[in-house]
Amino acid sequence: MGNFLLPFREGRTSDSRFSPTSIFVSSIFMGILLSLQTQLMILLGLIGLVLLFGTLARTRWRVVISLAARFEVVILFWVLLLPFFYGSTVILSISVPWGQLIAYQEGLEFGVLIGFRIFGLITLFLAALSHMSLAEFIGALRTLKIPTFILGSLLIMLRYIPLFVEERQRMQEAQKLRGFEKGEIMERIQSLGFLIGSIIDRAMDRSISVYESMTLRGFGHGMFIVGVRPKRNDIALILGLIILTLILFNQQILEVLSG
Repeated sequence: MGNFLLPFREGRTSDSRFSPTSIFVSSIFMGILLSLQTQLMILLGLIGLVLLFGTLARTRWRVVISLAARFEVVILFWVLLLPFFYGSTVILSISVPWGQLIAYQEGLEFGVLIGFRIFGLITLFLAALSHMSLAEFIGALRTLKIPTFILGSLLIMLRYIPLFVEERQRMQEAQKLRGFEKGEIMERIQSLGFLIGSIIDRAMDRSISVYESMTLRGFGHGMFIVGVRPKRNDIALILGLIILTLILFNQQILEVLSG
């Protein structure tokens, strides 16, 4: 969906074999397992399982990876910055005008671990959400007893933040077509102020129209989206997560005992 921040399926329902609630809860559980891992090989193995099962479930990887790639700046920030602030084993020393810039092996390893954690978590949740529609996602949150006012705020955020960004891009393109050129700093600030003010003014007009139309449709008299019932296949998904958890924790317990 081009007007949403997340890769939801089109329409009100999807053809997933599992219920949206089980998919959402399982992704949270799997995310906890990813976050708890301190060994890089096990972490890579879990990410590989996510990619494997996502491929078997026909995940739209092109959409998911394109969205996940936007967070690569955060991942590279941790990988490139941590080696210079954490550790004791020197692997690189660079002379700079204000002194020596030293990189440490422990910081590099920790940065790579954090980077793969972030990549795994982002890919996991985007892949999970790509298997449900927006209505099913809200229905799953309703099943988990999330308050209605939070769901309403979430719907507005998912819908209108992308519209706000698109509006800003259109106005910037309109300024360029009218011959706008970057000038002094004060001129840039003034132009940016006019741009933001116009966007906020249009957003207020649009919000009033949306509120009036939603009121006419009965908004405020209860949430029309209801909870999602579980499916039989959810049992297999839960059992698979339990077996995976037991395998991981048993392996870590054995390593602690042998050490």
